[in-house]
Amino acid sequence: MPRLFPADTFDVFKIASYRRLWTAAVFFAMGQWLERTIVGWLVLEITGSPFLTGLAWAIRFSPNLILGPVLGVISDRYARHRTLSINALVRAISMLVVAGVFFADESSVFPLFVLALISGTSTTLQMAVIQPLAIDVVGEDRLSRGITITSLGQRLVGAGGAISGGLLLATIPHQWIFVIGAFPLVVAAAYFSSINPQVRKTQIRSSFVSDLVEGVLMMKKNKVVLALIGLMAFAEMFGFSYHGFLPVVADELLSIGPEGLGVLVSATAIGGLVGMLLITLYGRYARKGVLLLITVGCLGVWEILLGTSSIFFASLIILVCLGAAGAMIDSLEWILLQGAVPKDMRGRVLGGWNLAIGCGWIGTLLMGLMAEQLGISVTFWVAGLILVLVASLSPTVVKELKELR
Repeated sequence: MPRLFPADTFDVFKIASYRRLWTAAVFFAMGQWLERTIVGWLVLEITGSPFLTGLAWAIRFSPNLILGPVLGVISDRYARHRTLSINALVRAISMLVVAGVFFADESSVFPLFVLALISGTSTTLQMAVIQPLAIDVVGEDRLSRGITITSLGQRLVGAGGAISGGLLLATIPHQWIFVIGAFPLVVAAAYFSSINPQVRKTQIRSSFVSDLVEGVLMMKKNKVVLALIGLMAFAEMFGFSYHGFLPVVADELLSIGPEGLGVLVSATAIGGLVGMLLITLYGRYARKGVLLLITVGCLGVWEILLGTSSIFFASLIILVCLGAAGAMIDSLEWILLQGAVPKDMRGRVLGGWNLAIGCGWIGTLLMGLMAEQLGISVTFWVAGLILVLVASLSPTVVKELKELR
């Protein structure tokens, strides 16, 4: 009987340290998705402003633009499992501090912006470190599986975290949600610290600044890397930014409450799980460059449809497709970028990828201003058309994109 997927797809779980890494990634994602869901809704609830809701999303991604390359150097210089453990602890502490502030004053939006900034910095560091660490643990011959299955685990809990956030918003005082969200981050910190990677860091002889400059020059000279980072920047600005406006979609287009918002966010998480599963099982056979371009175009089409829909069930299906497209773009970018550079540059090339992610705030602010003036539907139409155009023109500018595997 033929198999639906290769027999060795999940053989990385035979490695004890990979099991710890995967478990840590899952717990980290629990806290991340819970916090992401509640902050957007609380900003909208307190201020009533789509622009400030989008601003919170923009603040969350601003560290990518400012600190992306710097945090990439940290990934290449220091022990990655310890870096991730400290990162998870700092994020947990920040959520507990915000909980304390909300116990005193539930009407202030400023702590939510601060938390978005801290969480954005934490996520930027985590993205620059966890994928290279997965390769350190599983080895070069399992590079693709190490990356995609780790992300698959993180997305596996996304739906639960999002639904939980929506239900908690509707049922318990807001400050206690932050306390609950800190717990899985503490567990993640413990698991990260127990990992024993195969690759050990060699003694550092160069300066931090010289490593940073070396990484920037590498990205500048490598045409494929530059094209991939540029494509990701457009996808982030005009595609992934839809996440920041889901509270507006829930309120203006669908007229649903926080429980409904949790379901919407969970739909994107389920879609992300589907997309990551497809790449995990079958991605090794695809022409990844062509698949990436097609998926960016599809992201734009689904975004246009989201702005058109006023039916809850239809919007759920569209969000599943958006989540799947987003997950596929992320994983394809990770695989192609890390395969395009030497192993001692992998943290820095993901720092460059984080820089592209950091451009998202530009799109978020532009879309927020447009949504204030023209409505969220027109905003999604414009953003979606931009993505379709970029996906169509990219292979004519950089022909090598079509040949990437």
